[in-house]
Amino acid sequence: MKKALIVGFILSCLPLVAVGITFNIVGDDDFPPFSFIDQDKQVRGVDVDLMYEMADRLGIKLNIELVPWKRLLSMTKNGDIAGSFSLFKTPEREAFAHFTYPVHYSTYKLFTVKSNPVRFENLKDLYGKRIGLSAGFVISDEFDAARVRGDINVVEIYHYDDAFRRLFKGGVDAFVANELVVNYKLKNEYSENKAFSDIVSLAKPLKQSRGGFFVLSKKFPMKDKLKWQARFTDTLMMMEQDGIAEKFIQKYKH
Repeated sequence: MKKALIVGFILSCLPLVAVGITFNIVGDDDFPPFSFIDQDKQVRGVDVDLMYEMADRLGIKLNIELVPWKRLLSMTKNGDIAGSFSLFKTPEREAFAHFTYPVHYSTYKLFTVKSNPVRFENLKDLYGKRIGLSAGFVISDEFDAARVRGDINVVEIYHYDDAFRRLFKGGVDAFVANELVVNYKLKNEYSENKAFSDIVSLAKPLKQSRGGFFVLSKKFPMKDKLKWQARFTDTLMMMEQDGIAEKFIQKYKH
């Protein structure tokens, strides 16, 4: 209750409608159905729709550009952009970004092929394995620590084509990815490739329901940045309570 009162007080210091204000932000260019560029070169996705919904509620405008993930992190860290989405919260990232509230929640699973299944009951089952992971991604404290120690051999992946190719050719034993993203790609982008029907996800999630946040760059010059952080947080929180994210997810499932 006390936290809500503090947030409400901070928000009251800003005008109710910030007419004419535009924020330039970036998202991941290859993370469907959350963010992607369609065949008509239009920026689309669940997170994109949620960002525009947030902007409408706040009375502001957004310019959204989608870029490769490692570039997104670099732009946010260097202050080249006002904000970005959707980032897992880590101490390293909190050093260069103000976190607001989750835009979506991700479940990460291991994907392999039927002919070469990987056993996974706990993290130690992955020790000594070659695990593909999108460049710049983090998964969990435990996984990331095992990667740093060298217990898990992480192979950086820069495109899902690369992940699938390495999986079939034995370049990786499995790859880690957001369950919705892989299912969307297999259904919409690779449905004609029959070989890809052999790709399966393991039943047990590697990481379940971790929030991906909208963040503001600490280096980017912005007036009243902490007040905006509070406004964005409050608005995204209310949107979650409204259940609007699930409506957008269903939109991209059809």
